[in-house]
Amino acid sequence: MISLKNVKMLTIALLVLSCMHSASASIDEDVISEIASDYYDLYGSPHLVANLACDDVFERGEDAVLYVNIMNDGQITGLEADEDEIEDDFRDGQIGETLTRTYMASELASDRAITKAEDITATLSLVDPDTPIDIKLDTLLLGSISSGKSLESPAEFPIEVYDNAEAGTYRLKLNVKYRYQKDSAVTPPYGDTYYWHEEMNQTMYLDIFVEEEPYFKVIKTESGLQKGDKETINITYANIGDDVAYDCIARISVVDPFTTSDDEAYLGDMYPGDSKTATFEVNVADDATVKPYAISTEVKYTDKHDESQYSDDLKASV
Repeated sequence: MISLKNVKMLTIALLVLSCMHSASASIDEDVISEIASDYYDLYGSPHLVANLACDDVFERGEDAVLYVNIMNDGQITGLEADEDEIEDDFRDGQIGETLTRTYMASELASDRAITKAEDITATLSLVDPDTPIDIKLDTLLLGSISSGKSLESPAEFPIEVYDNAEAGTYRLKLNVKYRYQKDSAVTPPYGDTYYWHEEMNQTMYLDIFVEEEPYFKVIKTESGLQKGDKETINITYANIGDDVAYDCIARISVVDPFTTSDDEAYLGDMYPGDSKTATFEVNVADDATVKPYAISTEVKYTDKHDESQYSDDLKASV
């Protein structure tokens, strides 16, 4: 005689297999419980951990790439066997103990994928929308990570630190979406394996730092330039940053209709909030067009690490 269980299995299996194209597939968990033998329940899930795989200190105005490493340290925390299901299949004339044990081993091997994170999508965002950082590419598809493994290469998020960023710590949020195989089941007597998955989200945080450094700005320009004359230009520079700049030297770079042999002026040490004026002599061509001009200028200085540095390219309007 055909058991009621086998009748149910055959009926539902025919219904499901009529719309299936392969032996391995993901279908509704309730349907699986009716047609398949789920010998084991494994407990656990993926668990992702993110950290920076690069220097976490940046300068104002810097274009950089955040290299983010993601590791999966998910673990299997428990295992429970369905003894009733096992004994039932042991006694089933169409399955028997030998075949049941084969399916048990197959299912257990499949269930161990419970800790693998699949189809990972990572999105980087600002915790504070006023953070002076632009994330130029915020979403990446990262594939899969097995337990105990990391990404083959760090995820790359290009960023820009704004010129006006204050020194300090800035927090970024990394949201990671993925799915994992929650369970699997085998359908005797043919051994078809079915899977079901769950979606997961994790949120992690990354801190980056904008370092203290001098930051220069032209705050005033005085000139009385006339065509065909040699005149002086007074340019006032301010250190609006948060660190001292030592042995500052102001420089100008001129093009037609200007020439000069006096393109440097010593300013000395400039502490945060200091402003100092440099004077340059400039020759103006006879055929110069009367209009506003912008002269390029910069400040060379020595930082607190005794290394030579240069300010951003500044403009002095004359």
